[in-house]
Amino acid sequence: MASRVEKEFQGEELEIRDLSGNRTLVVFGAGDEVAVTSGDEGVRFLLISGAPLREPVAWHGPIVMNTQAELQTAMRELNNGTFIKTGAAGW
Repeated sequence: MASRVEKEFQGEELEIRDLSGNRTLVVFGAGDEVAVTSGDEGVRFLLISGAPLREPVAWHGPIVMNTQAELQTAMRELNNGTFIKTGAAGW
C-alpha cells in the first residue's frame, strides 16, 4: 500500500508518494502542518515532533548517547546487565 506525504517547500506544496512500505521514516524541516490521508484500509503512523537538541549523537543499535566513549560504556553495561539503573538521582 503506497502512502502520500504532502509537504510545503519554498512556498510550493509537494506530494510525496511513498512506495517503500512498512517501517518508513520521513524527516521534515521547519513547518506547521502534516496532512495524512488513507484508503479504505486506514493508516497507522507515529508522529514525533520536537526542537533540535543541537548536540552530538553517537548511535548503535538501541542506544543513543552523545559520545563514542559514552556509547561504549553503555554497550558494555548492556552486555553485563547493569545498563538499567533503579533509584538514580533525579528519577
